[in-house]
Amino acid sequence: MRLIILLATAGVALAAPQPKPAPKPTPLILKAGQALTFPARIEAGKVVLGPARRGLFGKMEPKPGEITVGLSTRDKDLYDQLVVVEKTEQPIAFVATGLIGEIKIDERVLDGRLDAPVTQRIGATSWTVWLHALEVGKLPAAK
Repeated sequence: MRLIILLATAGVALAAPQPKPAPKPTPLILKAGQALTFPARIEAGKVVLGPARRGLFGKMEPKPGEITVGLSTRDKDLYDQLVVVEKTEQPIAFVATGLIGEIKIDERVLDGRLDAPVTQRIGATSWTVWLHALEVGKLPAAK
């Protein structure tokens, strides 16, 4: 009898589906000379990203509903140029943080525009540039 109750209880526990955690989005990380193109849509006032494609700076163009962010190679002033082209339904702003490992070297706020590319300088001593805090509209200036 105990065996039947144990098996019945185990069957009920195994039959209940366990919710899967939402997959973590791939971080948007750029290195000098690279570009990322990714879909960005707006749902309930929040920016929802799709999977990013990586390519070369100056060689990628966004399709409707996408954003392309490119990072040039170092210029003579020790800065890289971030170039953003948006073809989204509304402008999307984000923060670009230049990092050496986990140490923040430089940070820039880029406000989205639909009518022209946005260009911003960021310190070229960074090993990587992390794109984050994507929001519809404008962001306050970086501190």
